[in-house]
Amino acid sequence: MRLTIKWNNGWAYAHGTGPDGQRIRKSLKTRDPRRAQEKTVQIEAKLWRTGLYGAEEVVTFDECAVAYAEDGGDPRFLVKVTKELKSRRLKDITPRDVRAAAKRAYPEGSNATINRQGITPAKAVINYGHAQGWCSPIKVEGLPTKRAKRKAVEREYLDKLKPHLPERTYALMLFLYQTGRRVSDAIDMRPSWLDMASMRVFIPDTKNGEPATVVITSEVAELIAKLETRHGRIFGYVHRSSLYNTLRRACKKAGVEYLGTHQPGRHSFATSLSEAGWGTKAIAEAGGWKSTRLVAETYEHPVDAQEKAAMHFGKKLAKPKTRQGKNKRKTGS
Repeated sequence: MRLTIKWNNGWAYAHGTGPDGQRIRKSLKTRDPRRAQEKTVQIEAKLWRTGLYGAEEVVTFDECAVAYAEDGGDPRFLVKVTKELKSRRLKDITPRDVRAAAKRAYPEGSNATINRQGITPAKAVINYGHAQGWCSPIKVEGLPTKRAKRKAVEREYLDKLKPHLPERTYALMLFLYQTGRRVSDAIDMRPSWLDMASMRVFIPDTKNGEPATVVITSEVAELIAKLETRHGRIFGYVHRSSLYNTLRRACKKAGVEYLGTHQPGRHSFATSLSEAGWGTKAIAEAGGWKSTRLVAETYEHPVDAQEKAAMHFGKKLAKPKTRQGKNKRKTGS
């Protein structure tokens, strides 16, 4: 096997055939002839090792991370953890290595952040490598976390924010509050998804990987009709960070607690319907949850449940009054 270097618009590419007969065309990411030659020799050596000993002896975490991202994997949090695990062979990485790398990647992060942005993406990459036959699967226990208590809000919360929010932001927040959809769905909404005649939004791809149809109220429909489309989106936001910054400023001006989008939206939607007597299955269907268990355990928070239970059984224990003398026999004088 011998690779040759070919040039395209000043950039070097390695061309040839690997030991397994597979054709190779790989960018060397350099314009320097000497550096191109060095990289070609490195690629040849690696291909020979792969052919002799198998891919599990050669593939490194950073190479697998690139393949994972190119194959459609979520790349958002890969950079930092890949920096910590680069050049490590997949087969040599242990759960302890993953936790240590995640902590180094986010030294100031909370355990929840380390789990979400460090441990989870690292596991995803390694288990992707297992699916390709490059290593064994891995299980990594996350760092202990305390689940933050979420708050549900009433409509008054949004009404207080309204004078301090742009129209499009208020419309988006009301959409979340009344439909229970995820903020990612709202940000991605395009004019072509909206059918004003039936007051429905057709979302082609949700977080669950399935399409969804969302029915909106006439109030939300009227607000959306007034908005000018920006960046090809109904609510005009490209990324949620801009939305969060706007919300923080509005909360400060309104004198209310900043709760992000999930608590005034999806969380409050489920809690409100639960308090109105809706069952878990109906809430899950209305808000687009796949798991009714998740709704029951995470989103439903009955208010004053103990007091209501006491009132319920108190009424049953109270003895009804009977009319005196109704069943007594009449006695003669």
